[in-house]
Amino acid sequence: DLTGKKFNRLLVKKYAYKKNHQNYWECECDCGNIIFARTAVLKNGHTQSCGCYAKERASIANKTHGYSKEDLYVRWCGVKSRCYNKNNSKYEYYGGRGIHMCNEWKDDYLKFREWALKNGYKKELKLDRIDNNKEYSPFNCRWITHSDNMRNTRVNKDIIVTDDLKRIAKN
Repeated sequence: DLTGKKFNRLLVKKYAYKKNHQNYWECECDCGNIIFARTAVLKNGHTQSCGCYAKERASIANKTHGYSKEDLYVRWCGVKSRCYNKNNSKYEYYGGRGIHMCNEWKDDYLKFREWALKNGYKKELKLDRIDNNKEYSPFNCRWITHSDNMRNTRVNKDIIVTDDLKRIAKN
C-alpha cells in the first residue's frame, strides 16, 4: 500500500484503479494538481510531479538574462549583426572588412553590459571604436557623443595646418 507515501513532489492520496494489470494511485502534487500514476513509475522515480517540475526546469533552462528589452541589449545585437550577419546592410563596412566582437562580448551580453555600465554608458551616447580598424572590445571601445563619433570615421582625414595656410585663412 503506497497511501501516504511521498515520491518526489507527489503524495499518494489513495488507491485509484487497476488497468492492464497495473495499479494506479491518485497522487497530489506539491503544486496542488491531482494525477494518477502507476506503481512502477512512482517507485522508480520516472514520474516526479504532475508535470510542473519539468516545466520549471525548462523555464529556467530557456530563461535568458532578462534584459532583452533594454536599449543597451538592442545596441549589442546591432553590433553583432553588423559584424556577423551578411544580410545586414552595413555588414560590408564591419564584418565584411574583418571587424568583429571580442569573444567575451560576442558570447556573453552580460559581460558587455557590465563593461558598458562601468565605462560611462548613457542612452544618448554612441559606442565608438577608438581604432576603426580593430575589433569591438573593452580595450578599443568607449562611449562618446554623436558629433564626436562622426569625427572618428575612416573617411575623415587629419588636416595639418601650416603657417602658409594660416596666412591664407587670415586674408
